[in-house]
Amino acid sequence: MILLYGQHLRKATFALSALFSYCFIQQLWAPYDFSSKFPTKPSPTTNTSPAESHSDAPLEDFPKRMWTTGPLSPTRLKKVDAEHVRTWMDQNQDHRWELLTDGAAETYVKDNFTPNDKISITYVALQDFIMRADLIRYLVLLKDGGVYNDVDVGCLKPIDLWIPQHLKDNTSVVLGIEVDNEMGPNKSPIFELVNWTILARRNAPFMRFLVDRVIANLEQSAANHNTTLHNLNPKRQEVIDVTGPMALTQAAFAYMSQRTGTMVNMHNFTKMRRPKLVADILVMPINAFGAGHQVSWSGADEDGSALVHHYFAGSWKTTHFDGPTEEEKKAAEEIKKAEEEQKRRAEEEEQKKKAEEEQKKQAEEEEKRKQTEAERTNLDQQKTTSPDQNQQKPQPPPQQQQQQPPNDAAMHQDQPPRQRQQQAAAPQTQQPQNVPPPDEQAPVDTDEDLTASLEDNLFSLDDLAALSEEEIQELEKAAIREMEKQKEMGNMDK
Repeated sequence: MILLYGQHLRKATFALSALFSYCFIQQLWAPYDFSSKFPTKPSPTTNTSPAESHSDAPLEDFPKRMWTTGPLSPTRLKKVDAEHVRTWMDQNQDHRWELLTDGAAETYVKDNFTPNDKISITYVALQDFIMRADLIRYLVLLKDGGVYNDVDVGCLKPIDLWIPQHLKDNTSVVLGIEVDNEMGPNKSPIFELVNWTILARRNAPFMRFLVDRVIANLEQSAANHNTTLHNLNPKRQEVIDVTGPMALTQAAFAYMSQRTGTMVNMHNFTKMRRPKLVADILVMPINAFGAGHQVSWSGADEDGSALVHHYFAGSWKTTHFDGPTEEEKKAAEEIKKAEEEQKRRAEEEEQKKKAEEEQKKQAEEEEKRKQTEAERTNLDQQKTTSPDQNQQKPQPPPQQQQQQPPNDAAMHQDQPPRQRQQQAAAPQTQQPQNVPPPDEQAPVDTDEDLTASLEDNLFSLDDLAALSEEEIQELEKAAIREMEKQKEMGNMDK
């Protein structure tokens, strides 16, 4: 019994000793806040590497917010820019659209980032308006997420349909391709991502990585020019490389390389036709954000894969002009060659069309000529084979028959041809006629009546065949005399 009590006493003493030791350690280290030294989740302004920022926790959904920056307020937008903005509102009615003017952008930075933070210091000091426009789009996506688009970009499909459903849960940023000259005719190794449209979740690790990299680029650029951020006056290519699309492209490659442990570059994405997820960045095919770009060889919007369309209405390049880049020179040469080839093909098509029309016209004329010859031949055959059509002569009205004098040709119609010839050749003596009163004068013979009278003196083909050439001439003279006689009689009647 005593032994059992001693064992319990030793256990109790050991437990009390352990308790006192634990309390002493807690009391000794209590003033140190280890959570402030090693946070479990990075804050927006914490400079952490992509690997440290990675978490397997479910990502927040993409915020339904649409951001645009510009110098003018929404009520002062140009008509064409307002039309572009309207496409975003119409396609995404459950999203909120916000425009950050230059003044509102600086206020946003001061309200959402610590005043003494490097982000705030850099943005406030930076005065170049286009570099500011690049930086503010990265900051709003880092802090609040959503989709950013330039004011000259139109929306073609709802944002909720951009990401394939099986990739959505693992995607935190959506980027698109602007230039992929591996798809062009010269196969030059030029590749660039778009920064006129970006979709991101709030506090996406890549956006934090991108902001830090862009700030470092700005500091280095100022140092290279031996000046301050306030006085930095970059040229166009420097803007593209320091804060613009090339800065975004290089940052994306570096981020994805660190996250995957492999070298990621343009060869992972060139010529691709479907979205590709690397780490938590979803890169869309060139048609999605870059359709219609003059140097992207991406095709047109009409193929159905375009999500947005950039109309390139910005004028910042004219204020930062330092001559065309090598990329633009090559692109201009390719465009010129393409235009010349298109012009040559158009001329060939026009010549071919004219030749076809001329050939068709000649065929129609030949067909018409053949048809005319066939009709003429048919008419000649009918004249040769058909009987005398003048035998059946229409009779004049009864009154006219009574008043007209007897026709010599009609009186001698039944005589043989030679007898009719002799009578026609014999001299004719004009018989006096009694002129009736004016009311009873006979109707005047018209040209039709004279023609009909002459037709009565015509011979049949058999009769003419029996006559000699001299006899035919005599008949012609007699016919002329008969016509003159009929005309004189008509004049006397008048």
